[in-house]
Amino acid sequence: MKRVLYTFVLFTLVWQPLFAQQAIETRLGYTYNDKFEFSDEWQYLSTDLFLFNGSKFNRVLNEVESGVKKNKKNYSDNLEYLFITAQLKNIKLFGNDEIVYPLYNFNVTTDSKKEYSTQVSDHQEVVRIIDKMPLTTTNNSIDALIQAKAITNDQSDQMFGLVATQLTNISKLASSPPAAVLSLVGEFGNLLSARTKRKEYKFSSTIRLYEGQDFDTRLHSVRIYVFVPGEVKAVTIKPAKLEGFLNKGVLKLERKQLEDLIAYKDYPYMVVVNYKSLYKMDVLTGDEVTQDLIEKRKQKIETAHNNHMVNDETYRQEKLYVEFLRTFADMKQHLNSYRLNYRNNSPEINAKNLFAIMQEYKRLKGTFDAREQEFSTNSTYKTIFRPEYTAILSNADLYLESDHNLKGGKGLVNTLRELENNPKSWSTPVLREAALAKLYAVELPKPEYLSASVEGEAVVRLTKKLEDLQFTEVFAQDVQKIAQLQATDQTIDQRNALLEKSAATKCQSCRDKVKDAVTEYNKRYDVYRLQEALKKKNALNQEAEQQVFNYLKRQLCIQNNLQAAVASLNGGADLYINRVSEKNTELANNIKLLDEYNKQDLNAANLQRVQEYNLRLEQLMKDVENDYNMIYSIDKKICNCEAG
Repeated sequence: MKRVLYTFVLFTLVWQPLFAQQAIETRLGYTYNDKFEFSDEWQYLSTDLFLFNGSKFNRVLNEVESGVKKNKKNYSDNLEYLFITAQLKNIKLFGNDEIVYPLYNFNVTTDSKKEYSTQVSDHQEVVRIIDKMPLTTTNNSIDALIQAKAITNDQSDQMFGLVATQLTNISKLASSPPAAVLSLVGEFGNLLSARTKRKEYKFSSTIRLYEGQDFDTRLHSVRIYVFVPGEVKAVTIKPAKLEGFLNKGVLKLERKQLEDLIAYKDYPYMVVVNYKSLYKMDVLTGDEVTQDLIEKRKQKIETAHNNHMVNDETYRQEKLYVEFLRTFADMKQHLNSYRLNYRNNSPEINAKNLFAIMQEYKRLKGTFDAREQEFSTNSTYKTIFRPEYTAILSNADLYLESDHNLKGGKGLVNTLRELENNPKSWSTPVLREAALAKLYAVELPKPEYLSASVEGEAVVRLTKKLEDLQFTEVFAQDVQKIAQLQATDQTIDQRNALLEKSAATKCQSCRDKVKDAVTEYNKRYDVYRLQEALKKKNALNQEAEQQVFNYLKRQLCIQNNLQAAVASLNGGADLYINRVSEKNTELANNIKLLDEYNKQDLNAANLQRVQEYNLRLEQLMKDVENDYNMIYSIDKKICNCEAG
């Protein structure tokens, strides 16, 4: 941080006697500059004047009149007033005009010994001549020419001439001069009134631009000037005690402190204490930010700048901050719309509302990044404005924590920004999967809608880039392999493994490409399965035909054996023979059904039909076999046909 070097007071007290051989002069007795490095944002100056040893002006006046050794006479007329003024230069508020305003006016009288005396008290209170006066960034120095004039009884018109000139200068400042400047008009009136009544006058209308604001203020410098006759060439002030006190980090100096620490008694002296104040911006919380408030803030800073109450750099930073606040207010507006209408809107409208919030949030973050880069060495930004930017961003982050969609939107924006700013953040498949998970965390509008905005186009573009890389590195080889793979029962596990792999990815285009490749594989596999099913059908047809012949023969054998058994019984067939005969009839029916089904003409191009046919044929063959086995298990002799 660069040190702001400036000299506030160039104190030249000039005596204007009739013959100009002698003058009251000032001697700089002590100078102190605080070691703190004041950067540009410490742009306001306040100055206190403390007048000490006022009664010693008697000595100064008499020594100027008669010489230190009382050997001359400088004035042909009697001194009437001791008049002290201040003229400020390089003050932006005053433009190019030199404004002089009165500090003190004291009556001068003579005693019986013809010696001069004044009414200056030794207990003059502090005079704050300026309070938080703006300094410019390009010129941080303010010169004050302070004059002390001993006015004789034939020079009374000098004061009236001064007043007339200053009133004219004030009238030139602007069509509507600031109230702080207009207060000087009243001071000149007070001066003339006090002179007319031959009363002591002391300046009381501090040039104050800010009322009731809590500025950060610290001591900048201290100067001690001693008023002496011109013959006095050197002034000795012992500074050790004062400097030791100042080096402890004093916030504010009081009259009694200074008097005790300086302890100088020879001549009148004035202590000039300069303070610098840090610009204090209006701090806002997120809930306070509205478009109306932003407009009022804009007008306020415009007015302040036009009235020279803030320097150019602060004005620029305020305007940029207002732009940032507008983006935040737009985000809040979209957020309110989203919250109010979420349950009533269609998913498509909700997606658009959510995306609008994400747009403004991304703009907020991007604006902050731009400020960080542009003003990385700007102390005004870093000291005053940066904390307010971060506070508003913190509010934005909190707003986006209120539901899972907003959380997902915030994560999407932060991921998108990382992808844009750091290519290494998506350099591996694992990193790309994590990024894609964030990008797909919320339901967004359709790509054609997204592509119409800068933020949406970035989502579409970067998502595609990540997915293209992910497919190339993770899936392309497997997809190519399965495209060339012969579809059989022996390769089906490879297809299943690829499907399982694609199900675990967030890469939607990868899943789509895998799905397409698997679909083609499945078509080939269905052809393979049809061929296998037809082979099986042919084998089953042969087996069924053979089974029909075999079991027809057995069924006829059983039938013959049953007829022989009935004939051997004089009373006819008993219950047992009847039950076995029923089972044999069922066997005959199933053999007939198998034979008929085996002879069916089937559409061999339909895999499902062939598979269903094969299953039915296998079942019929089992039914025939089961029927025979049951009869055999009941009565093996009935099934014995070897003799026949």
